[in-house]
Amino acid sequence: LIPSDDVFDGGPGKDGIPSIDEPRFMDANEVDYLDDSDLVVLVSFNDHVRAYPHMILDWHEIVNDKIGDIHFALTYCPLTGTAINWDREIDGELTTFGVSGLLYNSNLIPYDRKSNSNWSQIRLQCVYGENAGKIPGLFSAVETSWGSAKKISNLEVLTTNTGFSRSYGNYPYGDYRTNHDNLIFPVSP
Repeated sequence: LIPSDDVFDGGPGKDGIPSIDEPRFMDANEVDYLDDSDLVVLVSFNDHVRAYPHMILDWHEIVNDKIGDIHFALTYCPLTGTAINWDREIDGELTTFGVSGLLYNSNLIPYDRKSNSNWSQIRLQCVYGENAGKIPGLFSAVETSWGSAKKISNLEVLTTNTGFSRSYGNYPYGDYRTNHDNLIFPVSP
């Protein structure tokens, strides 16, 4: 549903950026790897609040998670700085999402592992495959600083114990967030 000329291969290939499919959490009082100015994305269901630090999301882009009986995928694009909280139930069936390795307007294109369909994070819809045209269910997500988030009682925080060896705390795209003179991938208005 998007022009193929506007879809770019980000380089690492499908699942070359591994999603976190078995997230581990710790109590906010135990966290020693975040500074007050570090950004986190908050998700809340049924009085459970979880924080997903940008420093981890930068390296994984997708966390497949659940709280109670709510299954969701927090998708995050480090090139656009956008986080979306997707419902992992599509047409009554549960799926997980992975990183396709493709980008549209410099933004993440996740794929669902059940149908192998590609979803555009920026367009909030499936753009290729058997689910093309479908719009995912969305849940709230809030971006804030760690200094603000850590004041929330009973806050759980995604740990760096992800099962992968990454340089958490180092942004994987160099000075891209602060260098506004060039784009790694082209965008169309």
